[in-house]
Amino acid sequence: MCTTPTDAVEALICLPPLELVVKSETRSAAHRLWSLRCWSYLCPNRGHSSILMRFQQSDPIFNMGVDVMRPAYNFEPQYRVTMFTREDWTKATGAPPAVKGLIWFTDGSKMREGTGAGVYGQSVGRRLSFSLGRYATVFQAEMYAILACA
Repeated sequence: MCTTPTDAVEALICLPPLELVVKSETRSAAHRLWSLRCWSYLCPNRGHSSILMRFQQSDPIFNMGVDVMRPAYNFEPQYRVTMFTREDWTKATGAPPAVKGLIWFTDGSKMREGTGAGVYGQSVGRRLSFSLGRYATVFQAEMYAILACA
């Protein structure tokens, strides 16, 4: 009801007062930015910097060191994929050219009985085969083999 005091409703439904929630969020955001060295002290006693200064003076935990670090993303692949065409295989005699690392072969096929996919790891001597039922396409079988290999 509009005549019910806000403090009474908050107490009845166990909500903390809005002022305390805002202070808590402000405090944790300021501490996170300070920990990640993203805080700038252009005007230490004015604006947002005064928030951190006030927290650091009132609570000694703000002056402690933390083990937080900035996330670093590395999108460079640590592998290289070489796919040989049918012409490469027909021209070559024997094994593929010398390649450092693991060599895997994938295949997908469809017959009247059903569809299947296979993976063979030459250097590790590992063979995997999968039955994909009657309704999968050859393309799906090829993709399944490549995903299983990866």
